[in-house]
Amino acid sequence: MTRALWPSNAVQAEATLESKDDRGEGLDLELRLLRDQRGDDVRTQLRVVAPEGATGSVYEVFSRGGKSLERKVYLAPVRRTRDLLGVRRTDSFIGSEFTYEDLEIAAPRESEWRHAEAFEEGGRALERVTSAPYSVYARVETVLDAKTALPLRVRFYDRDGALYKVETFSEVQTVDGHPLPTRIEMDDVQTGAKSVLHLRNVRLGQAIDEKLFSESPLRAPAVR
Repeated sequence: MTRALWPSNAVQAEATLESKDDRGEGLDLELRLLRDQRGDDVRTQLRVVAPEGATGSVYEVFSRGGKSLERKVYLAPVRRTRDLLGVRRTDSFIGSEFTYEDLEIAAPRESEWRHAEAFEEGGRALERVTSAPYSVYARVETVLDAKTALPLRVRFYDRDGALYKVETFSEVQTVDGHPLPTRIEMDDVQTGAKSVLHLRNVRLGQAIDEKLFSESPLRAPAVR
């Protein structure tokens, strides 16, 4: 699924993250997405470029040859760097319904898949894969398009077994011959809150300026 989402070793894109609560209130963010893969090592960076109050916040995920993911965030409004370990992984991504951990667009989930089944829906061949319990979830069910391996929807169940959140992937566009979803929506079915990530100007295979990683505020010593 990760290779289907990101068919190139170098990915760059702009994005808008819209969040609304049950009263319709929320904050919209403009983001820059970078994903750089070299062998088994993957670096992903999400940087806030607007609005002014949140500009400069950076979230980075490092996957190093099959080892546990390393997650770090720099929060510009409070000028703090944090390693996202343990329960911090489930913190909200800058006030949205996406957590740092389950922001699938940035990095694969650290989960063990226990069960897979093929089925049809509306004449379309699909596959449902179910995880073992992990993090704050009793299970996570992901439905994939059997032809493209792209995710269509994900259901997250809390530790009590109740449906917690639903993530949907839509508005598929073809970029350099690869189909990619450009709209990712996360709905909290328990509270009615919603966040939508819109991708645009996706570029595959273009060299990424190393300074965007090396001069990140996350390179400075962390304040705990």
